[in-house]
Amino acid sequence: MHPSLAPDVAAANDLTGKWCAAAGSEDFVLSGCGIWPLLALLAATAGEPARGELTAAAGIPAASAHDAAITLLRRIEAAESVRAALGVWVRDDIALREEWIRSLPPGTVGALRGPAGLDDWARRHTDGLIDRFPARIDAATACALATAVVARTAWRQSFHADVLEPSSGPWRGHRGPALARYSTDLGDAAVLRAGTPVSRVVVRGASDLDVHLLLGEDGVTAPAVLEAGLGALDGSVETRRPALGTAAPGLEVRQVTAVSDTLRIQVPPFAVRSTHDLLLAPELFGLTAATTVADNPFPGLSPIPLRVTAAAQDVCARFTADGFAAAAVTAVLMEPTGMPPAPAAALMIAVNFDRPFGFLGVHRPTGLVIVAGWIATPAS
Repeated sequence: MHPSLAPDVAAANDLTGKWCAAAGSEDFVLSGCGIWPLLALLAATAGEPARGELTAAAGIPAASAHDAAITLLRRIEAAESVRAALGVWVRDDIALREEWIRSLPPGTVGALRGPAGLDDWARRHTDGLIDRFPARIDAATACALATAVVARTAWRQSFHADVLEPSSGPWRGHRGPALARYSTDLGDAAVLRAGTPVSRVVVRGASDLDVHLLLGEDGVTAPAVLEAGLGALDGSVETRRPALGTAAPGLEVRQVTAVSDTLRIQVPPFAVRSTHDLLLAPELFGLTAATTVADNPFPGLSPIPLRVTAAAQDVCARFTADGFAAAAVTAVLMEPTGMPPAPAAALMIAVNFDRPFGFLGVHRPTGLVIVAGWIATPAS
């Protein structure tokens, strides 16, 4: 466990790193802290072998996983620039264990009705950045669990419009919009010593959210660069302040004639959105056994055997001249593991009142006939 981070934070960051390593090098955005609480909550309720797989994916002992999940969500909710929500919806004919329901924040559990209510929940808890629940329910869905995370900040110092025209590297020949600014905060720039050097600039938000920009050498993969940035957070990757003679990707240190030290940043604005089907990599999230039909994969969740049938995340991020916004909704759907009961032989009785008929109005407790009548002419 990383000594410089709380156990729940370190475990969520570790999952983020593993997910980044599997995400490739095309445009993507993901939220490890969005799926991690759900995996931890499921690990605490699971039986073997699902328990072992989920525990390994969450990176925290199953015995403490439930409390760790709630702690992480409370940390997010207490932040100034970030909010989080947990939702659980259950079908009317499915019973969840009362002790598990009582362990969740008040108002977490609701009735599973239809997609419109889930879409509305996603919109409300992401300020409209995510407008649709990422997993679509159907008649077989018995239970849905979800987290929503939204983060917004203005910059302490805004950027101005610029033009990006790289003279080397894979973007050479490109000409497009950029954001630029000058500041005196030299400490916001660093070189991360992880295999090959990675340049990092911290763009500080006006409240308690920052964005770390990370740049590796040509040919260094996205997972490696992101791994360095994650390692710098827990101290496992050395962080050095640039000095004269420092060699690092995209970074230059030189002496100039000026009234003060200056840090110049140039970065293209970006808006990226990703949709992830987490069951395409079930081993990464510990969901292999959880999706298979077993006696009861989650005995701590419900006396009714339930299995995971869908797990998905919608996530977006936007970096502009004035600030940063990001949101993610992550959902897990569950269905009963048993097959529906086979049809059995039954009687059907049919009575057609297709001629004049009489009726009685009877008081059931006493048998008293309140009214009696006869219908000789059908309604027209």
